[in-house]
Amino acid sequence: MERRRLIEAGRLLAKRLQSVAYESLAISDYNKRYIRRIFPALPYYMEIYADCLCKGMLSAGLPFRELTLVDYGGGSGFLSLLAKEAGIGQVIYIDLNPLSVETVGVLKKQLSVGPDIILHGDSAALVEACEARQLTPHLLIATDVIEHVYDLERFFQSFRQINPQMELLFTTASNPYNPLVKRRLRKFMQDCERGRALTDGYYARRTDFIREKYPFFTQEQTAAWSRCTRGLTYEDIVKTIELNHPPVPEDSYNTCDPATGNWAERILPIRYYRDLLQLYGYGLTIRKGFYNARRRSRLASFLFRLANALIRYSGPLGLCLAPYILLRCRPDKRQG
Repeated sequence: MERRRLIEAGRLLAKRLQSVAYESLAISDYNKRYIRRIFPALPYYMEIYADCLCKGMLSAGLPFRELTLVDYGGGSGFLSLLAKEAGIGQVIYIDLNPLSVETVGVLKKQLSVGPDIILHGDSAALVEACEARQLTPHLLIATDVIEHVYDLERFFQSFRQINPQMELLFTTASNPYNPLVKRRLRKFMQDCERGRALTDGYYARRTDFIREKYPFFTQEQTAAWSRCTRGLTYEDIVKTIELNHPPVPEDSYNTCDPATGNWAERILPIRYYRDLLQLYGYGLTIRKGFYNARRRSRLASFLFRLANALIRYSGPLGLCLAPYILLRCRPDKRQG
C-alpha cells in the first residue's frame, strides 16, 4: 500500500516538475544543465526515490508523519520534494555544492513544497546542525553519493554520532558485480588520471604538487610517488611520503581529485562496505537496481524490460546485470 502511494506521489510530482520553466528560474547554469539532462527520465528517477523511501521507511518502522529523513547529497532536491509530498514529517536536505543548495531553495518557493531544513556542507555540518537543533533523524538516504565520499570511516562515524539507530540507504551506480559497468567506470577513471576528462589530469596535479613540495626528489622518485599516491588528497600525500608508507588501494583504477578528495565513481568490493559497516554497528543488505524501460523506441523499451526481468528473476546473478545497486544499512539494535 505504501509503495503504491509513493509511486503515485512520484508520478504526480514528476508532472509538476516537468511543467516548471527552469530556464527562467534564478538558478545556476550548472543546475539547469543537470535538470535538463535528467528531465526525460524524471519519472524513472521518481520511481527510484519512491523505492528508496519505501524500503527505508519499512526499516525505520514509523508512520510517515513521525519520520525525520535526511536527504544527504540531495542535489536538486527531488527526493526531498517527494518525501514532503508523501507526507513525511520532517525532511533535512544537505549538499556540499552551494549551487545545488541555492536551487533547492528556489524550487521550494516555486512549488510551495520542499525540505523543512536546508543545509550546506558534509557529514560534519550535518552533525553540527542536528546537535544545535536537537534533531534525531530516523532515516538517511543518499543517491549516487557514497562512491564519491573520500573518508568513509569518518562518514559512518558521523552518522553514529547523530543517531546510532538511524537507518541508512545508499544507491550507487559503481556496481562491483557488473563487468560492463566496471569497464566503463575504469575507463572514466583513467581519463581523469590522464587528463582526457579534465583540463589537467589527477596524475599531473599530484606530480606538480610533489615536485613543488619535495624539489630534492629525483624525477624517478617524483614519478613513483605520483603513481602510488593515486586516490589521496594533498594532505594525505604529504603524510604518506613522510611516513614512507605507500597505500594499497582496494581497486588499482580508483582515483580522486587530490584537492577535494572527491572520488571519480570509486568501485569498492562489497566485503569492504560490509566490514566497515560492521565496525559501526550496521548490517548490510544488497538490493538490485533496474533500468529505465520507458524509451521512445519500442525495441529499446522491450530490451530493457527483458533485462529488468532477467535481473529480477535470476537471483544473485541478477547483480551482474544491474545498472546500480542499493546498500541497505540496518543498525544492530543491540548496539547504541
